[in-house]
Amino acid sequence: MISRSCTTGWADWIHGELWLSPTALVRRRLSFNASRANGYGPSVSDPLPVVPAADLDRGRVLAEHRTNKVIAFGDVGSATLFRGRTAHGLKVVMVGGERHKLLWLVRDPAFAILSGALPAQLGSRVSFR
Repeated sequence: MISRSCTTGWADWIHGELWLSPTALVRRRLSFNASRANGYGPSVSDPLPVVPAADLDRGRVLAEHRTNKVIAFGDVGSATLFRGRTAHGLKVVMVGGERHKLLWLVRDPAFAILSGALPAQLGSRVSFR
């Protein structure tokens, strides 16, 4: 887990976990109380939490809540990793045209981790802004 402050855009105020797996990014929604407890971050600490791959099962994660996401690297057409003042984020366009946005608190390690991992997974399909 690289963040517990991940939202799916500025209109989504409930945080979620952001997991980096070898094949996908997974966003799992948390509760309102967990969101409030995150404050301004950081929402994860070293050592970063790890779960078995079975816990990130695509069907189960997507069925848990409508704002959950499983973004398979093989299906990504392009991605832009960006920095902001209060939140960093990732914009993704899938090969089929579907768009995703993930945002997380700047104090979480997600930007640093993804800036190293995404080029290895996506090659020229990822850019930085």
